[in-house]
Order: sequence, then structure tokens, then C-alpha cells
Amino acid sequence: MLALIRKGTKCDLVRERMSNDDIRPPVNMKIASMIDLVRMLVSWSQRERPASMLYFEHKGKHIYGTLISNHGYYEMYGLPLWVHAEGDGPPKGNFIAYKGRPKETIEFVDTFAESEPMTVFLPIIRLTKKLDIIDM
Repeated sequence: MLALIRKGTKCDLVRERMSNDDIRPPVNMKIASMIDLVRMLVSWSQRERPASMLYFEHKGKHIYGTLISNHGYYEMYGLPLWVHAEGDGPPKGNFIAYKGRPKETIEFVDTFAESEPMTVFLPIIRLTKKLDIIDM
């Protein structure tokens, strides 16, 4: 974290060490299902920036989600969100493939070698444990 420190008439930019206590947790947003979560991330990745899916196990549950910022939230610079859903098990591939046609589907895949048009891929990043700043 950078801080501006005033010393007399002079200001110095100083790097301060930030602890986990200095970081406020993001707002939890639990999504009803994996397909709803994937649909939301595909939608955001087409408007904002590419999205990736984080995965970890927590208290015997398989958690999939992402950290995003809802820009322009009133007077704030953005509202940090932890958007997540519970899955049925660990990922069975390195990517989630989303197809909206002819029927909406998601599936785990290892590569996009045999991808079809209109398929969107979200990379899955496996974490060793839940991030400390996530309050679940």
C-alpha cells in the first residue's frame, strides 16, 4: 500500500506493509447454480475483461467463483464482489466450455482443440485453499 506522508513542507510517498486486517472482505454473492455462474461470467467477459474461474474446497464443499469489482458503485470507486456457486465435485478439466445454442450447456474440458463456433471457454484456476479475504 502506498501512503503520502507529510514531513514539514515536504511530502514523501512511502510504501507501507499491508496486513490482512487492512483488507476489507468483498461482498458475498452466492449464485443459485453453476450454469448461472458461468452465464454471468461469460456475459461479463464479453463486456469488461476476460474472466477466469477460481476453484477450492472449503468445509467439504466444492466452491467455484471469481473476484470482480462492480465499477462506479455510487461514491465508491467500485464494490468488490466474491461471486460464487457450489459445484458437485472438483473440476474434471482445465476449462469450462459454455454453449448457448442449440441448448445451453456447460462442460469441463482440457483443451479447446475440438472447439465449435459459439463456444466460450473460462479457464479454471485451482487454489490450494480459500483466500483469506473471503468471508464464507
